[in-house]
Amino acid sequence: MLLTLTACVGSPSFSSLFNRRVTPAVPVDVSPKVAAQLRDFDFAVQSLRETYLNADAINDEWQTTVDAERLKIAQGDGDEARFVESLQKIIAELKDEEVIVLPPAQSQPSSGSSGAYSGIGVLIDLPQEGKDRLLVLAVYPDSPADRAGIKPHDAIIAIEGEPVTFAKRNELIPKLRGETGSKVTVTVRTPGQPSRDVTLTRRPVEPRSPISYKRLPDTNIGYIAPNPTQLGTMRADTADALRDLSADRNVDGVVLDLRIIRGNEFPLDEMLSLFANGQVGTVQTRSKKEKIEIAGKSIAGSQEVPLAVLVSELTSGQAEAFAGLLQDLGRAQIVGTKTSGQIAQFATATLPSSRLRIQIPTGDYIGVKNNSWRGKGVTPNILSESAWEDFTAEDDPHIRQAIDVLTAP
Repeated sequence: MLLTLTACVGSPSFSSLFNRRVTPAVPVDVSPKVAAQLRDFDFAVQSLRETYLNADAINDEWQTTVDAERLKIAQGDGDEARFVESLQKIIAELKDEEVIVLPPAQSQPSSGSSGAYSGIGVLIDLPQEGKDRLLVLAVYPDSPADRAGIKPHDAIIAIEGEPVTFAKRNELIPKLRGETGSKVTVTVRTPGQPSRDVTLTRRPVEPRSPISYKRLPDTNIGYIAPNPTQLGTMRADTADALRDLSADRNVDGVVLDLRIIRGNEFPLDEMLSLFANGQVGTVQTRSKKEKIEIAGKSIAGSQEVPLAVLVSELTSGQAEAFAGLLQDLGRAQIVGTKTSGQIAQFATATLPSSRLRIQIPTGDYIGVKNNSWRGKGVTPNILSESAWEDFTAEDDPHIRQAIDVLTAP
């Protein structure tokens, strides 16, 4: 669930942000560019002051940092990088990785061209501290990576012979992309196998793939893996998969795979409506608790079918809330590894001049058993010792565990 704060002068939502502290005046002797930066900075500060979930962090120490950075902007020459650095410093003072600066929103591309680029065609997880690899989460159909046999769970450990490292994580994606027809050699490690060099010819890639669903072998259990790049159609795609799986006969259970679903665009209410009905939890903001009420609709028996939800250390955002809320309700068995804990209701404050955006956690999801998962993650009912990069799709222990829990007497 996302909210938006915009600097629309005169609107009630904007003016209410300024009801606790008088915003410092913009000096009259600064350049128009610096004046605009000061207004943006003040809007960011006041948005955080009034909406950030952890009110205790908006304290005198934080305000000291704010005052120091505002003075630097006022005395500066309007350098954009220096302005962003000041925003980053006041955010870092909050010690919350979920408060971030985002680039200006992009207009939606026309149908058929959204997100297209020239590259190798993989969705990846960037290196983490202690994990120097690009982890392959998905491979787009008919892409160079697909043609070369690269698969989900593989790890790219070198590009053109240079090892992948956490320190250089921001330089890696541009190395995989490039002009159509150009070549790149990557070193790939498949779980349980020796590493190998693969040379790929870059070509135009459309980052889309259909939702994956099937009956699991030797069972009457349906398996559904939503497309992580098409969250806007996830509810409709999942409903269609449920109908198709039950076209001949109803399934005895459903495994919903959310192990690589990340970020804050997951359609929480819409997905909950397939499997639950009524109040499923609350959202705790600074000042109140708001009920999460779901108008459920059964699609091919989805409200009653036994459900297992696969999660992993990669699962983040509203997908975590989905798993946690259904777990608290007793509606689903959660299987896999502990999730990231990067979960909150968010507001996005759009700065009036630069159009930069500040993502601000404003609410905490609370289950019917009064559980909260922010900063802690969802602990599965069936906890696995195997992380995503420890196995291949052909030997998936999480799916086996899900089958076991759904077929247990």
